[in-house]
Amino acid sequence: MALANKYCQGAGLEIGAASHNAFYLPDCLNLGPCDGESFLYPLDLQDFNLYKNEQANYQVPPARIDALGDFTDIPFADQTFDYLISSHVIEHVPNLFAAYVEAARVIKDDGVFFCIFPKRNADPNDRVRALTTLESMIDAFEKRVDMSVMPEYNWRGHYHVFSLQSMLRAINMINSVGLGHWLIETIEETDSKVGNGHTVVLRKQPGLSALSASDASQFNQEFNARFQAQDLNGALHLVKVALSYDFFNAQNLYLAFALNCQLDNAREGVEFLRQALILTPENEEFRKLFVQVTGGPFINPVQ
Repeated sequence: MALANKYCQGAGLEIGAASHNAFYLPDCLNLGPCDGESFLYPLDLQDFNLYKNEQANYQVPPARIDALGDFTDIPFADQTFDYLISSHVIEHVPNLFAAYVEAARVIKDDGVFFCIFPKRNADPNDRVRALTTLESMIDAFEKRVDMSVMPEYNWRGHYHVFSLQSMLRAINMINSVGLGHWLIETIEETDSKVGNGHTVVLRKQPGLSALSASDASQFNQEFNARFQAQDLNGALHLVKVALSYDFFNAQNLYLAFALNCQLDNAREGVEFLRQALILTPENEEFRKLFVQVTGGPFINPVQ
């Protein structure tokens, strides 16, 4: 996956690796709740055996497990890894906010959290389920929900259903209340790995809140100063900081698109333009730009 290879540099940790859907990243350890013998909870051994049989259908063995743990129990010291990566795992965590807090603990400053999670229609069982609400995420965090209180009948099942937008709202909330300092680097409405999920790429930046403009006037002043100085990377970073606290601003999404294109990164830029069009589907200027860059029509993915 080109996007993963771009952002996942250095020493990393993958949570819930699957042999049939590997990232093939060098210097990356694998974390899981069971290795076939040892486990966090007895039910994890049963879960592992089901997973082992599933991997056999792909004619591959289970991914090796280098350390026992899960998203809210990572047995490594603070700031150990340059990046953390997971694919189709975070929806199995009953306490989403706690997962983000634990991820931030083990990632180095300026390190990356690369996360793919399933579209709400990817699993037939999820298609008729409601999206997980922010209120329920907050409630789980305040009550310190973890696997010890989860029912056996749905052990490590899909505890959450997300859209890309609902996940981004959660990230905005985590940043706004000070539980994290996640800069939104880039997103994919449809992941470029398999195509049945969404991608968010976040960078841990302590002090992120201090970089956020207090109001529109300050933002415009700082943005114009960087743009006029031809500091396009600095201007883009300022926009990304703003989006990390309020992703649902069509004008800032457009700026992220335009600056990415000027920096020869149209592939990531068009994802921001797609989100701007989702917010303002009748914006004909945005639609025209989308067609020019992609060569195809805009089809609203949010149903």
